[in-house]
Amino acid sequence: MTHPALAIAPFPTVFGRNLLAEVPAFAAPPFLVVTMADLWPRFRGAFPEGTPVHLVETMERAALEAALPGLAGIASVVGLGGGQAIDCAKYFAWRRNLPLHQFPTSLSVDAMYGQRAGVRENGIVRYVGWARPETVYFDLDILAAAPAQINRAGIGDVFCFFTGVWDWDYARDRGRTEAKWPYDAALAAESLARAEAALAGWREIRDLTPAGIALIVEGFRWGGASFHAAGWCPRHIEGVEHYLFYALEAMTGRKFLHGQAVCLGIVAGAMMHGRRADELAGAIRRIGVDMRPEAMGIGWDDVARALAALPGFVRDQGLPYGVAHDFAATDAFLADLRRRVEGELPGG
Repeated sequence: MTHPALAIAPFPTVFGRNLLAEVPAFAAPPFLVVTMADLWPRFRGAFPEGTPVHLVETMERAALEAALPGLAGIASVVGLGGGQAIDCAKYFAWRRNLPLHQFPTSLSVDAMYGQRAGVRENGIVRYVGWARPETVYFDLDILAAAPAQINRAGIGDVFCFFTGVWDWDYARDRGRTEAKWPYDAALAAESLARAEAALAGWREIRDLTPAGIALIVEGFRWGGASFHAAGWCPRHIEGVEHYLFYALEAMTGRKFLHGQAVCLGIVAGAMMHGRRADELAGAIRRIGVDMRPEAMGIGWDDVARALAALPGFVRDQGLPYGVAHDFAATDAFLADLRRRVEGELPGG
């Protein structure tokens, strides 16, 4: 039977130019702009003088809750930025029951297509809430101005469909799938098809052509829409690759460019599954995503510690069963991971 999620329409999406300048004409005033300190000087001229703004400094849930009293009187929310700004805008819109308009400034993460916000509770990622944007706006001039490596890093949230489905296969084969999320071949096949299309179009993604942008965005749209439409089932869209990212973030206390850390996890996860590790590592490098630990401000010793702790971490966090629960990383595994990750960047 075809899963109903395959028929669910994703969020309304608009591509265009000079879209941000239209916000004062349609966002209910007074609207709150949720963005980052490094972005606001660039974009403040698009908004009327005195527009309320929240500059995201943390995604700790307690801090977000503490900011809510200051939002009294706000009539709508505009998310402007990458994953943290987009998620923070979702959280505020949910908690205040306000209309939400999302303006991603890059393609680094698929947060614009999720109803839940990725907050932190004592440093651990939690997905909470419900906020559905009126529309997701991709201003092509804004995207073009973002560093290419940030946009390219979005491929992590599409290639993760490979390792997510492989984890689901792994759980199915061992009788460890969740009763609420029984294995669904249609969902798995659709996710793999989206990932294969992106893999085949790696040159377009590397060059950030309109076709390449569309491949990333369509992957994002599928992931977000099908996560909800499948009853909040994440099995077909993420797995071990995100778990390693969560473990690294929890252990180091650092915040990473999402796609970089996820791409590192994709290569590690593919190796754990013994499936297509060289192919995926090569494609990620050729696209131009620098997934080396030093590019993320950490070291290989941090990766080694996270891998060693991964089985306990996924159990402690109650994450869905997969290869991470059973895999014991060895020195040889770490050496092979390093070889695949480093290669000859970006095209090795």
